[in-house]
Amino acid sequence: MKNHKGSDQVTTNKEQILAKLRNAIIEKPEAMFEDIDLRTDTWKPINEEDGNAITFVQNFKEMGGIFIYLESEAEFGECVKQLAPQNGWEPLWCTGHQMQALLEKYGLDYCTEPNRENKQKIVGITTCKYLVAQTGSIILTDGDTDSRKAYTEPDVLLVLARTDQIVESLKEVFQQQKEAFNAHESSQLVILTGPSRTYDIEQEVIQGVFGPRQLAVFLIDE
Repeated sequence: MKNHKGSDQVTTNKEQILAKLRNAIIEKPEAMFEDIDLRTDTWKPINEEDGNAITFVQNFKEMGGIFIYLESEAEFGECVKQLAPQNGWEPLWCTGHQMQALLEKYGLDYCTEPNRENKQKIVGITTCKYLVAQTGSIILTDGDTDSRKAYTEPDVLLVLARTDQIVESLKEVFQQQKEAFNAHESSQLVILTGPSRTYDIEQEVIQGVFGPRQLAVFLIDE
């Protein structure tokens, strides 16, 4: 291929791309949005009358989550004993050591490996790190689940939380985790906002493709 000056020098596509990249680095364009504000919070403030707890419940249920309020840890044990057989939540699959100890404390059976024999529904149960009021989200860490499979494979995911784990925003979550990282207590964060949802080629909503079809929170008010 000849260049515009009529030279017989051949320029490969790779050389052309590299030349454009060099020029882009040298000739930086002017910033188009110099006055953009990257610090001001764009979320709607929490209603003081509702507070973080009620706001979380409202947003979580709006996203399709199932919410169960409890007054004590012992009530959680009794509640799971009743709801598990009623809703087909057996056997419970648990990978986190903290939750395993709690299930054993209240005599609740669980398995440590998922079982899909005969197309059996997988029901996972875990603790969590935070509940986010602004988004109705659940924050999990590897300390809660001990395995990524714990939140990707279950058809139903049950999450145990306490009211003191509710925070206003993701910004607060990241700030607390930044402090934990500085204290050498780093951990992977996973954000779950409602049951898994995606769209097929005909733009119809399909649940459970990349995560649980049902997401339930047991909230202990202690």
